[in-house]
Amino acid sequence: MILVFAPNPALERVALVEQFQPAEDQKPMRVATFAGGAGLRAANVARLLGADVLALGFVGGHLGALLRDNLDRQDIPHVLTHIAGETRGDFLLLDKERGVVTEVPEVAPAVTAAEADKLLVALDRHLSGASLLILGDGQMDDATDLFARALAAARAANVPVVADLRGQPLEAALDAGVWFARVNLKTFQKRTERSLQHDSAIVAEARALVARGTEHVCVTLGEDGALLVGADGAWRIAPPIVSHFNPTGCGETLVGAFAAHWERERDVVEAVRYGCAAASVNVTHDEPGHATPGEVGVLFPRTTVERIA
Repeated sequence: MILVFAPNPALERVALVEQFQPAEDQKPMRVATFAGGAGLRAANVARLLGADVLALGFVGGHLGALLRDNLDRQDIPHVLTHIAGETRGDFLLLDKERGVVTEVPEVAPAVTAAEADKLLVALDRHLSGASLLILGDGQMDDATDLFARALAAARAANVPVVADLRGQPLEAALDAGVWFARVNLKTFQKRTERSLQHDSAIVAEARALVARGTEHVCVTLGEDGALLVGADGAWRIAPPIVSHFNPTGCGETLVGAFAAHWERERDVVEAVRYGCAAASVNVTHDEPGHATPGEVGVLFPRTTVERIA
């Protein structure tokens, strides 16, 4: 089972308009609602691609009830910890021709120490049945202790960790030396305070993290694919060219697909290649974090791997 620790879920609402006009009323062609946020996007993809998944996170208020309903509709098994605060919303506006116009994510709700303890108890309870733990979040920069405790629990249970984080939670994961870390290039540049415009510079910085204890570092490059760096070498993974419509959630899609493929095949390089193919599928959908086996199967053979170091 792939266990997904997603403490900051969101009820995502996506609206598609024919042509966005500033300062004008926007009549959507279609509107859809999904259970999302970074961790649940990855969980959704892994589930769609055939993996056994269990999602853990916080939930509260009216939007939290709707989130539960959408998790059921999306067939994502879940164990959610109730909080007094309201689950956040996330609104995404798409233009039929241009793709993403804007995303408006609400801030994460406040969580008490007692609520955090309950979520960590749930994590402890399910780690024994997990083959992999995904830590997914893009907002909870003040929740470093929560993620550090989750990392410690995974280490004690001998469960490999995939970290898909930003800010201080990402630094906590890198300090702990996780098995696999996914970070986008913009975040990687920000934390290193360097432009990192060439593969060699990215690989050098990633190797420094490998030397500190992270086994595999995957730096995602948007439509250019990803660089994977580990103790055994470095690889550039290049996806095929597709119609670039909605890139929102591509990093989380890569992580979910990576986890599903690795659990079946136990090959990290091929799992990242599969993840890049899934991310190329995701850009064609309204929903952030969506890829089906048939679609990925078409693009997977056209996704290439080149050893660069």
